[in-house]
Amino acid sequence: MFRICNLGLIQNIWNNMNKIILAILLISAAGSCNAVPRDWDEQERKLYHSYIALSIIDTHQTFKMIQCQRRPHCPIVEKNPLIGETPTKGKVMAVKLVGNALIYKLLDRDDVDRKKALRWLNGVQGFVVVHNGIYWERKF
Repeated sequence: MFRICNLGLIQNIWNNMNKIILAILLISAAGSCNAVPRDWDEQERKLYHSYIALSIIDTHQTFKMIQCQRRPHCPIVEKNPLIGETPTKGKVMAVKLVGNALIYKLLDRDDVDRKKALRWLNGVQGFVVVHNGIYWERKF
């Protein structure tokens, strides 16, 4: 029988895909950071950059959970109802990109208190990231 593929090579490519996907998310986030309108002040820009950074960390944590779920006895389940208990990386990326684009559009309106909204967004996203870390520590 022919060995069609080398399992180690496939795993190596798959692990590099995580890095590629995160790089794409980071590059797209950096692009949106430069697109912030001139009427955003420096503090609003920094808060937005912090939100994007927390979102990237959350995405990375979710990707790690997806890798864990490939093993037979992974105790971790996703609690985000938008992506389901056993999400795919594609679904996570789609929800993150669409969600972050919508958030950006909403923040870019003149009738929004951006600083207050960004503080709330950072608080919620920060809570999610910390909760993910605590959950992982407890389960492993």
